Order: sequence, then C-alpha cells, then structure tokens
Amino acid sequence: MRFVTLTLVFVALLLAGIQSSFAQEAVFPGGSGVGLVPPAGLTLSTSFSGFEDAAKGTSVVVTELPVDAYAAIAAKFNPEGLRETGIEAAGGPEDWPVEGAVVSKLIRGSQVASGIRYRKWIVLVGTKTTTAMVTVQIPDGVPGGLSNEDVEKSLRTIVVRTPPSLEEQIAALPFRIADTAGFRPVRVIAGATYLLTDGPNDVAQNSSQPMVVIASNLNTAPEPSERMDFAKQAFASLTGIKDVRSDNETSSESDGAEWVEIDGSAKDAASGDPLYVAQIARFEASRYVRAILIVRDTEKGKFSDRFRKLAKSMTIN
Repeated sequence: MRFVTLTLVFVALLLAGIQSSFAQEAVFPGGSGVGLVPPAGLTLSTSFSGFEDAAKGTSVVVTELPVDAYAAIAAKFNPEGLRETGIEAAGGPEDWPVEGAVVSKLIRGSQVASGIRYRKWIVLVGTKTTTAMVTVQIPDGVPGGLSNEDVEKSLRTIVVRTPPSLEEQIAALPFRIADTAGFRPVRVIAGATYLLTDGPNDVAQNSSQPMVVIASNLNTAPEPSERMDFAKQAFASLTGIKDVRSDNETSSESDGAEWVEIDGSAKDAASGDPLYVAQIARFEASRYVRAILIVRDTEKGKFSDRFRKLAKSMTIN
C-alpha cells in the first residue's frame, strides 16, 4: 500500500511539505549520494557508511551500488529471497516514498545473529544513476531502543542527490593512500572500501586486469596477539576466488603500526585461471585497514612491487 494515496490529496501535499523540510536536514554519510535524517541518538559511523548508536547496537547502513545492480537485487527483494540471507520478512515489498528515486521499496523483517534477534527495515532504491539500500537494524530488548515509528519517520526522509564525484568520495574515506603506484581509481563502496585497477575496464572479467581492494574497519580490530590469525582468516575468505593458499606470512612494526603481510596463490572462481594474491594490513590499536591485490599469476612480477608500494603508503585518518 502506498504511503500517500490519491484520495488524500490534502494529506499528500502536507506530507510532501514535511518531507521537503526533512530533506534539507538530511545527512549524507561518507560523501554518499543518499542521505536521511537519522533517528534520535544515532551519529555518523566511523567504520561504515551510515549511522549508529554503538551502545545500543543500533545501526543504519547506507550502501550504494552501480545502477545496473537494481534488477538483480529487486529479483531477490521478497520474503523467499531474503530468507536465503537469514532475514525473515514480515511481508512482501511495499512502495516507499524516496525523494529523487525512480522506484523504491520497503521490506520489514527480523534476523537472528549471534543469538540476538534484530528488527530490520530495508529500503531498496533505484535511480537513474545509482542503486542504493538503506538498512536499519535494532536488537530486541535494549532499554530505550527506537520504536518502529521512530525508524519509519526517519526512513521517510531518505533523499537522493546527484552523486558526488569519485574524487569527493575518495576524499571522504576514513583512510588515505599517499601513493597509488600507478593504479587507477575505479569506485568507492559504502564509504569504506576503495577499488583500483590497471587497464581500460572498470569491471574486468576473469582477472583480465589486476584488482586492488582497500577496506577499512575503524572499530573492531583484533588484539595484537590475534592479528596474524585474523589476517590469515581474512586472506582465506576472499570472495570471487577459490583454492586460496598462503605461501608467505610476515609481521613487522613501522610508522606507529603493525603490518601483517600475506601472499600466495588462488584460482579465479569463474574461469579457474591461476592467480597471485597478496594482502597487507595496517593495524593501529582498535583500527585497521587492509589492501588486497588479485592478479593473474603470470603478471605477479609486473604488479606485486607496485602493490606493496601502494599498501605501505596507507594511513588511517
């Protein structure tokens, strides 16, 4: 059922005026093209694109994807599709008002993670330039937690603006790369992940171009005694590749940080091509950022030194 019906013209105009007022106050996390007025008590997160109340375990995550991702996500945006991800939807998708969107849908539901049940809302937004998802997650039973009405009032303020430039998105990242070593910036994802390559294509099939992924997490770094095991597990769980094997694992300290470096081999999950894979992580107290290189094994010599130069120039803001 649509939030605004054609029979309630006066109410529709009133709500449109309210929404415009809210839109003027919308906050756009990490230079995102999607913003909203966050619920009371939530502030901008330093570890992902969105807002959080860490003490209450409440989060609003804003994720932006390429415009052509909408069709594939929309096909699974239903109770059956979401169940595959562990989310139990309370009903099917309904139209949801989002200023600047071509199409937008809301699903309410719940999810159990680590023994805790969360109330969830997911708004899927399609525009002419981007696909976006706004996901709210609230643990049950937390004193002073947000009500359903609080959440949906905030979700009615979602607004889409002209996407910021890639340079603006890079500038808003919670880390810096002083030397890209000749790799070309491609995309920023969710205000915390940075993709680079070398070659003409932004999306390279079957590892035809090297891929560099830089990802940050500024709140949940492991303890010093656990960092190597953590890095090894992260290395073994890289997506899009298979048969991952670590050949070298080292740890050193410099520039006020611990650096854990791992490299080895893998295969492209789609083509089976042999790959060279490297991961360099910078750990600082409770924060870390890691860089990953995935390239054809035959091009290891061409890109491994350049990748290390890039990775060792990483700093955390």
